[in-house]
Amino acid sequence: MLNARDKVQAERILKHLFIGTQVDGLQFGTSPSTLKLYFTNYKEIEDFGGQLYLNIESKWCLYENPPIKYPANEDEIKDYTEAEQYNRIYRIRRQKVTDVQLRETAPHLLLTLENGYTIFLNGSNEMYECWQAGVEDEEELWLVVAVPGEEIAIWVPDRFDF
Repeated sequence: MLNARDKVQAERILKHLFIGTQVDGLQFGTSPSTLKLYFTNYKEIEDFGGQLYLNIESKWCLYENPPIKYPANEDEIKDYTEAEQYNRIYRIRRQKVTDVQLRETAPHLLLTLENGYTIFLNGSNEMYECWQAGVEDEEELWLVVAVPGEEIAIWVPDRFDF
């Protein structure tokens, strides 16, 4: 069960990192179910010193309109072929993130985009990390991870004010 305090802190970090950025790149993973999305903020003055990314290691889906009920776990998410995954990512290229949310009971991640689409990432697995969001930077560690057991782990520079 997701700790309420961890949820609030993680959501605050994710909003700080992602709002205003846009989907800007894709790296193919070691398996068809793993991929890494890159985000860039072309207008923001603050520089995190590295590349903002979202590493997806679990099932995810793209909604054109928010559903009445989001999936509770990855068993409720349709399997996309590799081609379907890349087609969905192509639909959201260069779209800015306007909101970031974590669900209440598990760290399912929702990224709302300016075109109305919502990316839903499963955050529930008893054995594996489902996703990691952070900045590839050798100087500072910015990292939020959906860890096994429906929990979340965070690492941020000391200068970040909760």
